[in-house]
Amino acid sequence: MVFGIAMEMKYNGKTVHGTMGPFQHSAEREFAMTVNRRAIDNCSDLSQLKTASKQLLEGWASMQTAFQTVMLENMQLRQTLAKQALDLRAADEILNEAAETVQQYAPQPKRAKRFLWPW
Repeated sequence: MVFGIAMEMKYNGKTVHGTMGPFQHSAEREFAMTVNRRAIDNCSDLSQLKTASKQLLEGWASMQTAFQTVMLENMQLRQTLAKQALDLRAADEILNEAAETVQQYAPQPKRAKRFLWPW
């Protein structure tokens, strides 16, 4: 199963919408789901069910924390890359302007203008 996660972030005063992903469910996830389903199905009394549900809750909470951390890192990375692209464009413009200024004021040899060979 392939899925994506919609996201919204603010950068340079603009709201940007995007999608994280695509993601696929891993074999490890499917294995964990199968094991936990069997554990719930095999519960014969309330105490076993409580134990299984607490383990599932702890696993879910850990997964949510990891998921939030990955989303935050992804958004920070996207913001950093966007800022880097803006900085590179600005640096390119500055270098082009400096090159034009240097070419405008660079002295050219007079002999090279008059004759093909200086001797």
